[in-house]
Amino acid sequence: MNQGIDYFNRGHWLTGIQERLSVEARRKMFDLAMNKLDLRAGESIIDIGSTPDVERIDSNCMIPWFHEAGLTVALSSPEDISSLSQVFPFAKILSPNGFHRPILAKECEFDVATSSAVLEHCGSTNLQVEHIRECARVASKIFLTTPNRWHWLEFHTKLPLIHWLPKSWHRFLLNIVGLSFWAKEDNLNLLGRAELLNLAKQALGDNFSIRVETIWALGMPSNLVLLARRIND
Repeated sequence: MNQGIDYFNRGHWLTGIQERLSVEARRKMFDLAMNKLDLRAGESIIDIGSTPDVERIDSNCMIPWFHEAGLTVALSSPEDISSLSQVFPFAKILSPNGFHRPILAKECEFDVATSSAVLEHCGSTNLQVEHIRECARVASKIFLTTPNRWHWLEFHTKLPLIHWLPKSWHRFLLNIVGLSFWAKEDNLNLLGRAELLNLAKQALGDNFSIRVETIWALGMPSNLVLLARRIND
């Protein structure tokens, strides 16, 4: 993704509200993962897709929570996140690997792989499958989150309802209103619960137990949470 783009749309009047709601939702997702995946102190976790942003209160907010829970934390991103060493001195920071490249980690090097609000930015369905598969390559447990396409508000553009249209129509309208960055599949490919479950089954096959949970905000399920565990681990 182009670093000249303000992904977070900071100037929008809804941004402050969104940040607060996002932190609340992420805390619920964190608690869900801790309980359902039985995460324990002493386990290692890799955060795949950490953001270099340090302005928003919800950016990387789960990283210190994992540390406080006693997990050993590593950070990976397609972007340069070396500056995060000042923010999270307890974390091991891997070199940038770029989108659609293998994570710079060995097979099953970590106990847990987490990926927060990254999947919708991976591009095509095939690339989304590869992202989940790569999470499974480096860890035995997966905790992945993505916005729910069927929430009434689309959180990247801050526009309501039009993302319920067929994707080609949605992208056409985004181009019309000047949001051409988000009109590209490479930058935004939203998923519903059934789609996420299908992607996970394609990526993980019979090697993992899989469940998709939902987190609610503003009256509807706002976030999808993929929880997967390698069978016999």
